[in-house]
Amino acid sequence: MLALTACDGTMREARRMVKCAGLLADTLPDSAARLIDSVLRMPVSFGERERMDMALLQAEALFGERGQEISPVMDDDFFDEHAYISTSPELERAAAYYAKKKQYAKAAHAALYSGFVQQHYDEKEAAMRSFKAAERYGKMVDDSLTVARAEYKMGSLLYNDGLKNEAQIMFRNSQRFIGDHHIERAYIENSEAVTYILMGQHDNADSCLQRGMILAEKWHSDKVIRKILNNYSVLYRLQGKYDQAVDCLHRMMANPNLGENDVFVLNLNLGNVYFDKKEMDSATKYYQFVELTLPKVNVKKETVLAAYEALYRFAEVQNDDSLALHFREMHEKGLYDLMIQRQKQTTYRIQQQFDYESLQNETNKELLRRQHIITLFAIFTIIGLAALAISLIRLAKIRKQEAIAKTNLFHFTQQNKELQQKQETTEKQMIDLSMANETNLKAFQELSQKYQEIHDTCKGYAQTLSDALNKEALIMRKLDIYLGNKGETAYLAALNEAVFEGDEHWEALMKVFDALYPNVRESLLLQYPDLTEMEQKDFILSYFNVSREDEAAMFNKSVHTVDKWRNGARKKMQKKEETRHDNS
Repeated sequence: MLALTACDGTMREARRMVKCAGLLADTLPDSAARLIDSVLRMPVSFGERERMDMALLQAEALFGERGQEISPVMDDDFFDEHAYISTSPELERAAAYYAKKKQYAKAAHAALYSGFVQQHYDEKEAAMRSFKAAERYGKMVDDSLTVARAEYKMGSLLYNDGLKNEAQIMFRNSQRFIGDHHIERAYIENSEAVTYILMGQHDNADSCLQRGMILAEKWHSDKVIRKILNNYSVLYRLQGKYDQAVDCLHRMMANPNLGENDVFVLNLNLGNVYFDKKEMDSATKYYQFVELTLPKVNVKKETVLAAYEALYRFAEVQNDDSLALHFREMHEKGLYDLMIQRQKQTTYRIQQQFDYESLQNETNKELLRRQHIITLFAIFTIIGLAALAISLIRLAKIRKQEAIAKTNLFHFTQQNKELQQKQETTEKQMIDLSMANETNLKAFQELSQKYQEIHDTCKGYAQTLSDALNKEALIMRKLDIYLGNKGETAYLAALNEAVFEGDEHWEALMKVFDALYPNVRESLLLQYPDLTEMEQKDFILSYFNVSREDEAAMFNKSVHTVDKWRNGARKKMQKKEETRHDNS
């Protein structure tokens, strides 16, 4: 348990430090990089994803943009102050890992940073592969800035190998992708101008320097302006325009932000210009300054070599053989020191990787030892758990038997209750059935009574219908007799008696009219009391749509008489309506 606790505590501490490094990456990048380096030296074993994320986080802290004029990845002077930089060996594998996970943006950045470190340690082939990978992954996610920087670094590698034409192509490609990063565009123009200077294409070099100077001055980049002015001085010196070269160097000297190293390089370049111009007095002045400050300044080894080379050339021209020999010896010693420095860098790089692998081996051994302890603990734990499981199984069996007995007892009790409930329900149903039978009996008696009433009603209807049919048959017989003996009043009287049942003709008609239009005759007499009897009869017959001719035949009158009745009734009714209208 102690081993487990210690291992877990170390892992928690390592992860806490990684989290802190992520928070410090933007504000204190150097501290974040050192924290990651410390975590890499801890005896813990991270998963592959965590190791790759730490490597990329450390590289972002070291080489990411933090408001600099030029990104560290683009700055060719970055490693002058970071000769022995420490990065995770996993950085070289991070690009392939992220590409496999289809995280191409991270893969592009990891490949770019890896190539930058490899280029510093003079691993040219590996650096070229990394920059090509950064270019490919950057294009896959439309990261044009990463593509531009990768192509610029490939151009730098080609330039260092003497492939100046190929380098120019890469520099031009880089400018196509650089976008709105104007200072870096000016920086690329300056690098392209250097290749033209070395190829003797001075006009092209001058064009590049002009474009770069316009951008650098517009965006106020002192560093790029100094580089462009320095290359202008070289270009003018090669063209024999010494006064213009001196003017460029004096413009650089007027910059108030110059450091001690910058002043040293300017004096060296001024001495070289005056030396080529054959103005030995002026050259002596600047070379003496270089000679006096050379032991004090901290400049690149390449700059020291250039200074000793210029000094021994000047001493040879001055016929000072002893001084020339001294400076030549210092130049050769500087070459040796440069070679030793590069060997140290290579050794440091190898040692760094060896230390990392050794640490991983030690960590794996420690983890293996802890794993053995964990395995033994797990075995004893399994044995204890097995014994506990057996006891629990036995206890479970006993509890199961008790539960079965309780369940059976519960079921028996439940069944007994159900039987009692069923018996009570059956008795209740019998009572309900008895009551229902009584109700049904009463309903049957009521239905029988209603049936008898309906039977009597139907019997009455049948008798009425039979009487009507008998009457109709009698009328039809007497009608046949009358039709066979027309003109016989006795037969006509018999037919009338059969049809009207002994009533007068008009009275029989009024019975039918009252049945069809009840209360009409009473209303007629109330509204029009001055109508004569025949005018009333004419009005009643209008309900049956009787024609003038039929009405005249019915009353045995002429059609003219019928018209008089109708006109008289109409006039009386109109007069009554007008009187009513006037009163209203």
